[in-house]
Amino acid sequence: MVRRWMRAGMLASLVVLGAGATPAAEVVLAPHRAAYSLGLGSAKIGSVTTIEGAMSIDWQAQCDGYTMTQRMRFRVFDSDGDSVDNDVSFSSWEARDGLSYRFTLRTTRDGEVTEVLRGRATLDGAGKGGKVTFAEPEGEVLELPPTTIFPTAHTQLLIERALAGERSFARPVFDGATLDGAMEINAVIGASVAADADDGAKGIARALLEGASWRVRMAFFRTDNERGIEPEYETSMRVFANGIGGEFLFDYAEFSIKAKLERLEALPSPRC
Repeated sequence: MVRRWMRAGMLASLVVLGAGATPAAEVVLAPHRAAYSLGLGSAKIGSVTTIEGAMSIDWQAQCDGYTMTQRMRFRVFDSDGDSVDNDVSFSSWEARDGLSYRFTLRTTRDGEVTEVLRGRATLDGAGKGGKVTFAEPEGEVLELPPTTIFPTAHTQLLIERALAGERSFARPVFDGATLDGAMEINAVIGASVAADADDGAKGIARALLEGASWRVRMAFFRTDNERGIEPEYETSMRVFANGIGGEFLFDYAEFSIKAKLERLEALPSPRC
């Protein structure tokens, strides 16, 4: 269940705003490397009692697209005192025109590989549907519905909508983290958040966190025939105008995982 994590801080977009939207300023995402500590947010009685771990995110701009690597390593303890070690590694490349995407996911539990996903997705054009072809599991093919976008495309669209003063929007997004295909993400954007006072925390490049930011809550729904009334899961985060996620809360049915930013550094932009 917890393999479905959110990469919200680095989602982006080259998609045109919908009718009636106020034109937004150009969104420039910041190449960066971030490290977060993971802990238990909340849990129902009898489920999870403790979560310990870390998450790292590396988002970079290339001349032909965008790359992202993410790793989550955490231990989950239940009410019986048992624990499970989880290690989730994900990497992707997304074309600048938003029409092509490659991805790899590897999940282990207690040192044993439980899932590997690897493949490529393409869209037939802006606003159109497309197809996902998996190399692992071999032969798996999925259709993507019209208006699907990829993760980097989604974050930029999210920021564009926030800058334009909009408070909600929905879009199908494919990231390759599951075999469920595209997930419809319903986003609710809160008011702009005031800048934090510099607390002198070491290892955090404060210049990357000086711009506008918003509290955002996103609900993830399946786009196939198994879609239910309730979302598969929800995520809350503080997202900055440069695409960086200041903090996250991954909310599942039985428990939630909180991620706190511990280290942040700027990465170089490409010379194209």
